Amino acid sequence: MEISLTKENERIILDLARSSRLPHTIIIEGDSKPQRDSAALLLAASAVCTAQERPCLHCNQCRKVLEGQHPDMLIPQPSKKLKSGIISLQELRDGFLSQASIKPNEADTKIYLFTDADKLLREDSQNTLLKIIEEPPQSILFLFTVENAKAMLPTVRSRAHIITLARTRTTDAQSEEIAVSITDGVVALYEYDLLVTLSKLTKKEQIEAALTAFTEKLRLALSFQSGVNTDDPSAKKLSRKLDRTRMLALIEVTLSAIQKLKTNVNLQLLTTWLCTQYRRITWQK
Repeated sequence: MEISLTKENERIILDLARSSRLPHTIIIEGDSKPQRDSAALLLAASAVCTAQERPCLHCNQCRKVLEGQHPDMLIPQPSKKLKSGIISLQELRDGFLSQASIKPNEADTKIYLFTDADKLLREDSQNTLLKIIEEPPQSILFLFTVENAKAMLPTVRSRAHIITLARTRTTDAQSEEIAVSITDGVVALYEYDLLVTLSKLTKKEQIEAALTAFTEKLRLALSFQSGVNTDDPSAKKLSRKLDRTRMLALIEVTLSAIQKLKTNVNLQLLTTWLCTQYRRITWQK
């Protein structure tokens, strides 16, 4: 297993890994699957690392994590008897969770790493996990990687620390400029500037690039609110003006608009609708 993270995402993970104490349950969302998996491995290594500054990625414990051979790291896989790509409740309960109360073999922490948890775990499996997450045994770490944390049950999310990785940037200068204008319009007192900015978007490719860039700023703002530094002025502005609930709602609406672009949608109606949704979210009490 290899760790390959962008500098921004590496910083997000290391800031948490080197904090005073890791949360017992962490959900990693955003960016690509390789970035999410790498982030989970980095956190797993930090939980067992023996160096003073963790993770060192060179000690025996770190190497075992990276090689996928650490006896205290369990990575549940889809059940071979099922074609749906999930783990059966019985295998989860009897094959993995039955070991949760057993002390770690080598390290100070036992790690459960659920990659693509939104695909691996059905609702009944998440509810079974919830019973342990609510009152976790000592020295245990649950790591879940998902494309979007909302795929997990609200009860699980509420008991987890959610890390939102920054999307790998492929933004051109024009899209970045438009995203900045959208940010300014969203946090403004009146909707005129926002409506003007969105009305100037007349091509699907242009709209998708600008909305993707704006989504990235929202994700950075969420990370900034969680204590992760950013150099993006727009992200800082969003974090000051909006709470987490509103920013998550803005991301959801923006991603919905991007999906609508894949259909035969009227672009003028789409941008008008988007403006209305942005104002509804930012003005709601």
